[in-house]
Amino acid sequence: MEFRFADPWLLLLLVASLVVLLRRPRRGGAEFGAYALARLALSPSRGPLLHRLLIAGGLAAFALAAARPQYGRTVIERAESGRDIMLVLDLSPSMRADDMVDRDHRRCDRLQAVMAAAIDFVARRPNDRIGLVFFARTAMTSCPLTYDHETVRAFIERTERQQRALWDEGHKGLLSDGTNIGLGLGTALRALQDPLSKGRAMVLITDGIDTRKLPNWVDPLVAARHAKTKDVTIHALGVGNADGTISATDPFGGMHLQRVPRDLLPDLGRLREIAGLTEGVAAIAGDAQELDGLLARIDELEETERSVPTREDYADRFHWPLVVGLTLLALACLCEPRLRGVA
Repeated sequence: MEFRFADPWLLLLLVASLVVLLRRPRRGGAEFGAYALARLALSPSRGPLLHRLLIAGGLAAFALAAARPQYGRTVIERAESGRDIMLVLDLSPSMRADDMVDRDHRRCDRLQAVMAAAIDFVARRPNDRIGLVFFARTAMTSCPLTYDHETVRAFIERTERQQRALWDEGHKGLLSDGTNIGLGLGTALRALQDPLSKGRAMVLITDGIDTRKLPNWVDPLVAARHAKTKDVTIHALGVGNADGTISATDPFGGMHLQRVPRDLLPDLGRLREIAGLTEGVAAIAGDAQELDGLLARIDELEETERSVPTREDYADRFHWPLVVGLTLLALACLCEPRLRGVA
């Protein structure tokens, strides 16, 4: 909620009240013989000043009323015909691998790069409903589909903080270890059931090879086929630098860099199979800038209405200054005979 004037240029009329206040008119009339002595003996009358204050206050209130003070807000009317998009993000322990380079060309881990890119992706799609699913050994819906993108951002940031806190304490993370891609896709697919949506899609971001030995493993190709039957597109992005290095601890507790092990790199062939079943995009990003570029490409493919219509919901509040102005001028007229005196 905010306050504003509909016609602020009319506030220039306040100059008239200032002129009335500062101008001290000379009073005419005959002087009696002891007039000069009376002026010296008696204190000056404050009546004329009070009279001018009443008139100046009334004119100032009229100027404020003429400028039409308003109170209200600008309402953003989000079109409910946008797309539904679920972000399916990997939280496996391998996301700690620091083989990525952020936008400032500094070494960072995969989790930092993915979370920052996801926040930017959400910000670019103001008219879409967006939800969050995180997965590792298990999967969870962190945020259902919503137009409240500030809430989506808050969930992403909070999940990253919680994941790092668990890693620092020696735990495997919120969802244990493993990369159960199919379970993550299946969990997200349950949220994409609205047939009235202009388009439905999942954006999968993972850094590892699908862990088939998990007791609750779900074949991601089966999940992708289900998505195809529901007209849901899957875009599959891998993160990991095949030519990069990661920090490692030697037997003596020292830190050194080593090449990224093969089992810590995403399987592009598998991602292409998953995305290909729904005619989606599959690619691998080796740093934060490449990941941003891939998400920007998906942003272009998933067309959505870019205009955000707004309407102004303001109510006039000129009545009070108008009443105050009329009251002050009425008092000035009624009290003027009593307020005459030496100016």
